[in-house]
Parts: sequence; C-alpha cells; structure tokens
Amino acid sequence: MGMIQIPSKAIEFFKQNLDEIFENGALAEGNWNKKVAEHVCNYTDVKNATVTTSNGSGMVALLQIYNRYFGRKKVLLQSNTMYGVKTMVKSGNCNLIGYINCSTSTLMPTIDDVKDAIKFVADTDDLIILLTHIGGLINPDIEEIASYCKEKDVVLLEDCAHSYGATHNGKHSGTFGNAGVYSFYSTKAIFTGEGGIVITNDNQIGSYLSKFVIYDRFEQQMDIGINIRQSEMQALILYAVLQETDEIISNKKNIATQFAKVCNEKGIKYLNQDTKVSQGNYYKFILLDEKCDVVNTFASIKTKTSPVYDYSLGGSKDVETSHICLPIWYNQDDEVTQKAIKELQDL
Repeated sequence: MGMIQIPSKAIEFFKQNLDEIFENGALAEGNWNKKVAEHVCNYTDVKNATVTTSNGSGMVALLQIYNRYFGRKKVLLQSNTMYGVKTMVKSGNCNLIGYINCSTSTLMPTIDDVKDAIKFVADTDDLIILLTHIGGLINPDIEEIASYCKEKDVVLLEDCAHSYGATHNGKHSGTFGNAGVYSFYSTKAIFTGEGGIVITNDNQIGSYLSKFVIYDRFEQQMDIGINIRQSEMQALILYAVLQETDEIISNKKNIATQFAKVCNEKGIKYLNQDTKVSQGNYYKFILLDEKCDVVNTFASIKTKTSPVYDYSLGGSKDVETSHICLPIWYNQDDEVTQKAIKELQDL
C-alpha cells in the first residue's frame, strides 16, 4: 500500500529542533517529554498525562499500580482485541477471568454485553474491565458503560491504541473511565514509530504513574517501578507529529468520504466515523455486516488492508468474519484509493 508517511511539517519541526537535544545534552528526561505531556493534557482536557515507550508498557504500569496499591487483581477483556492485550494482563500481575462479547454492528461490547459479563463475577471490588476502542471510533456505549462500572465499583481502563483524536459527545477517548492509554505505533492513525501516553483525571493514579516510570528514585516510597520513559529524540518526533493531528485526520477523512459515497450508493454497510455524536480518527475504514460473512461475500475486493483482528480471544467468533478494511493511510497514493473505489463499484 506504500510507505507510511509522516507529515512534512512534522519532519521539518523535528530537524529544526534536533540539534538542541545534542547541544544541551538532555538525551533523556528533558523538555520534550514534558511538552508532549502538556500538549496531550490540553488537547484531551485531562489533568495528568505520562509519556511511555508504548501503549503496552503504559497499560502494564496501570495494571501493576491498581493491583499493588488498590487490590485490583481480576480483569475482564473484550473478546475482539489484540492478543497483546491479553499478555499485558499477566504482565501486570493480574488474573484474566473472562471475556466480554462484542457486537458485530460495532466490533465492540454493548452495555448489555458488559452487564452480562459482570453478572458472573461474584465480587467486583477487585475487578478491572479493560475496554478497547476499535478502528478509530470510541465505543458508542462508553458513557453507559462508564456509569455502570462506577455503580458497580469496577475500575474501567480504556485501551485507546486506535483512537487518539477521536471524540464522543465532545469527549476524547481515555477520559470516560479511570484511565486510558494511547498508542503511536507506526500503523496507528497518529503515528511516530513507537510511543504511548497514559492519561487520567485521577491525580493519585497520575502521581503513581509519574513515579513508576522513574523507579520512584527520588521519594522512594513505591516498591514497584521501571524505566518506560521515552528518549528525548522519540519525544521530539512525537511532539512534532501531534501538532499535525488535525491535518492527518482531515487527510484520512477525505479518503473515507470517497469510500462512503460509493458505499451509500451501493447500499454497502460500513462504520460511519462522522456523526453528530461521534468523530473518529479514521484509523480503519471498515465494511461490515452482522448478517453475512463479509470476508467471503466481498472476496472480489483485493485492495484492502488487514482486518481489525482476524481472530477472537474468546466468544464473539463471528466478529472476525463480519468485516474487512479498505486501505486508508495518511497521504495515501490516489491510485490505491481509486482502485479500491473501482472494486467497490464492481461489487
């Protein structure tokens, strides 16, 4: 599908500021990490942001903190998520006790799916639900799910690997539950190669996180912690790309609009990322139909990218065959876009 392209303005910003890092010698724990955290706090309207090496390292840190200092040992995962999220649970010293089914209409759990999963848990005072937003959209039931978790004294952690820049009723992903974690891995909607950010409005959790990533070597009160900080060079490129978030999403939205036009004309179902309630970041353009095997029905579409996931961790077995994804990269070659459109028109 072509190379992943970082916006030219971001590249220029990186080059213009790189020498400063070498001149002042702050290769780690410098101003760019701080600037990234401040920018994300302002952008998402949260109180605390901690920059990490990846989404996974940030999530593992959260799980370890909730386990060690709040006695949260049990985790429910949604079935449609990356296998790596499952490994994060064990790495966070928690126990995976089951899966939450996902709807084929959104590839995410509904509020009823969450309630069905929780009712089999005897005690919820040590429970964490780890919810993944899929394809660039925030779970449409997130407000109800967050409210229900609060009512049941369940910690809700949001895996926002797909959803930086996405909003639901004007709120960013990661701000509905107790904390959320973004990913800026190479293939994500907003991308820098590697990197993650943990956000939370809970000042106590924010404090634990800021200490965890430096082993709490100054106050020396925590007995867990590890180095999962970004280098200043990685933080600089992340800061540069974050400044171009709106440009990246707008560019991808233009491609999505072209796909959506054909889908609407042909009566093909897709996940709409532009509604009065929700604005997605167009990480994926997803064709789906809960009533048929989309993979085989749309077998003639060859210009596509990887599905959200082609497996299910537990339950929801039809989710993996109910969708395919059209290519939608930042600054994507128009030839690729038009080829996918032609295949849609020929269905």
